Amino acid sequence: MKNHFLGIDLGSSYTKFCVTDDNGKLNHLSVIKTLSRHKDEFHQTIEKFCENYNISKICATGYGRNSIKSDLTKTELICASIGISAIFPTHKCIVDIGGEDIKVIECGSNSEVIKFHMNDKCSAGTGSFITEIAERAELDITEMSDLAKTSTSNKPINSFCTVFAKSEILNWKFKGTPIEDIAKGIYLSIVNRIRKLPLNNSVPVYLCGGVIAYHHYLEKLISEELNLSVKITPDPQYMVAYGAALVAGKSFKN
Repeated sequence: MKNHFLGIDLGSSYTKFCVTDDNGKLNHLSVIKTLSRHKDEFHQTIEKFCENYNISKICATGYGRNSIKSDLTKTELICASIGISAIFPTHKCIVDIGGEDIKVIECGSNSEVIKFHMNDKCSAGTGSFITEIAERAELDITEMSDLAKTSTSNKPINSFCTVFAKSEILNWKFKGTPIEDIAKGIYLSIVNRIRKLPLNNSVPVYLCGGVIAYHHYLEKLISEELNLSVKITPDPQYMVAYGAALVAGKSFKN
């Protein structure tokens, strides 16, 4: 029977699962809410994996990595670098836009982390920021990318603070700002947040995380506004969990 390995990325908003085999091939991806009222869902999900796959080792990463039983733990920085380097083995920068922070990771072709920066002191430009601002704007976040594409406005939300940004959005609504301009304004504020982070623009930039998975228009805006060569990774929401599964596989073989 083949050995399989489970990577679990316990993020602030969602928990992502990835199962790989002996060759590092993806076998399964799934996601559940981290703060679900159904606390048994997490354990039931793992039990299903163990029933369907020969799980030989589990690696946990993310904010909640130390809160669950696993064979080993690694930081999101290491797992993101390993997961994306398995697909793109080159010197690069990774921009991981998550629920509560933005990580910029520069890593080498062998997945070694060269340097990194996190905006962990503020949630500006993250998934929670988008969700709260979009709710105030009465925007369906699943439609934001398509709406923003139709806008010719270049006006960003200037406030990084969620509270002030909500007030700014309210002011835009009072003035009758078109909904597509509001959508693009939210995205431009995220681009401006990334602009303030140290990013090596001499190497390829890869985007991952839950935000980029559902807001693809950000790829175009980041490329145009920051004059960068950017690409969204495959399965961007699961790249960190994928890296964790690869770590588990490598640890088992060693």
